[in-house]
Amino acid sequence: MSIEEIVLASFSVQAVLLGIFLLIKRSGNVYANRIFAFFLLLFAFGIYCIFTYWGDVNKNTYLAVIYAFYIPFSLYGCTYYFYIRNMATGIRITIGDFYHFIPFLAVLVLFGGYIFSPMEAKIYAYEHKALEQYEMMIPAIDYVLTAFLIAYAVVSYIKFVRFYSGNANLKLWLRVLSLAFIMFSATFVVYITLVFLDALTRNLDYLICYFMVFFIGVASYFSILYPGVFSGKPIARPFPFGKYVTSGLSANFSKELKEKLELLMRNEKPFLNPELKLDDLSEMLDISRHHTSQLINEQFNMSFYEFINKHRIEEAKVLLIEYCDQSVEQIAFESGFNNRGSFYKFFKRVEGITPSDYRNRSLMIS
Repeated sequence: MSIEEIVLASFSVQAVLLGIFLLIKRSGNVYANRIFAFFLLLFAFGIYCIFTYWGDVNKNTYLAVIYAFYIPFSLYGCTYYFYIRNMATGIRITIGDFYHFIPFLAVLVLFGGYIFSPMEAKIYAYEHKALEQYEMMIPAIDYVLTAFLIAYAVVSYIKFVRFYSGNANLKLWLRVLSLAFIMFSATFVVYITLVFLDALTRNLDYLICYFMVFFIGVASYFSILYPGVFSGKPIARPFPFGKYVTSGLSANFSKELKEKLELLMRNEKPFLNPELKLDDLSEMLDISRHHTSQLINEQFNMSFYEFINKHRIEEAKVLLIEYCDQSVEQIAFESGFNNRGSFYKFFKRVEGITPSDYRNRSLMIS
């Protein structure tokens, strides 16, 4: 067994152990942890399948897993999507999500007859060259599943991660995870290209495993050094080279500045200025731009623009009710937004409904 195979095997075992740990964990977001555990177990099985396919194993072991890799392959995308969605929005898997499992069901229809057949039937099919019917389907299946995988990686990022405005620590975790999964998905483009060119070798196929290892490594790093990411607790410094490690802003001073900032936003409402910049707010607080950014990131778990726009939305909610004769566009400008599109987009992201719907509902209640 080569060094690279030992590394792959050890990370496969590590994924299993981390998956089991998350399955039995009773704190934090238990539902999301179980989805992620299943995802890690799929990775472990995927590595095992590739490792066995190219490894020096007996014929029975080879025949047992030859097409089994398509099971985790068909589930990577939707499982990752469900995890990101639940972490970002709290939405659970429902019967309405049935269509996400169509690739998996297709794999069962196409390969299930072989995968779940007894070993004697597998050996018979192999010796009588009956596997050719499966081999003919593989290129098309590879293309389709790769397309689904990339689609899930992109859609998950755009829909749930890119504009996520909640907890800053969770946002960091989701972005790191998204980057790792996008890189992992990209390896399948390389894979199907090599298959198309008939240039796939063991070392090149292991490329997919290496990115699985990278993904498992990222998850293990957080779970061991910053377990709060799986427990619903804040993680103050996710990386040793953190952005504010040497900023010099003490906890007590940061708390004082938080109170000062809240008072400023409440009394002077600088967010009503559509041209407000970080430098402007820094000058009002009489601190550096860097410390202002740190203050907002750490004390409010938001970026500067998320923080300012959140206050603008709160102002708009009041104006929408108090000034029913004014159009939504007028309210947008009066609350500090410089265009109607940004106002609608951010309002719906924060409140879940459009400004017009908010006004109508509030007036009906009152």
